[in-house]
Amino acid sequence: MPRYMMLLALTLALPAAHAQEMYRSVMPDGKIVYSDKPAPGARESKKLNLAPLNVASPPPAPDTAQSVNPADGTKGSNNAAEIAAAKQRLEVAQKALNDGREQREGDRVGLAKGTSRLSESYLDRVKALEDAVTAAQQQLDAAQRGAAGR
Repeated sequence: MPRYMMLLALTLALPAAHAQEMYRSVMPDGKIVYSDKPAPGARESKKLNLAPLNVASPPPAPDTAQSVNPADGTKGSNNAAEIAAAKQRLEVAQKALNDGREQREGDRVGLAKGTSRLSESYLDRVKALEDAVTAAQQQLDAAQRGAAGR
């Protein structure tokens, strides 16, 4: 386990060691220590030749200006804003569905022999809320497809 911890520490230290020297030192008890300088009292220390880090620059930030639809030349709102709004509408619809599934007074109809069933008004309410969730999901999917196509 200590070896994995050392390996993890070394991996996390690599970005900081980009322009630094790295040494591998073997201590008298056989433990291996990685450091930016030879460990004092080590029976063996050697400088490591590390390959340069593969560093890429981040992608450019998305344009926050209004975009133009290439199909018809009309201006549309920022697609990221459309996606965020669609996600919010979906969350609201899902919450309304969860709340609407809770049975209220009058949502059950009594039957013979003491049993009951869900009323038509309950089933209609849940169906309408499920349709709203489906529509919100379709709007989100369309906004995400629009972002992928740009």
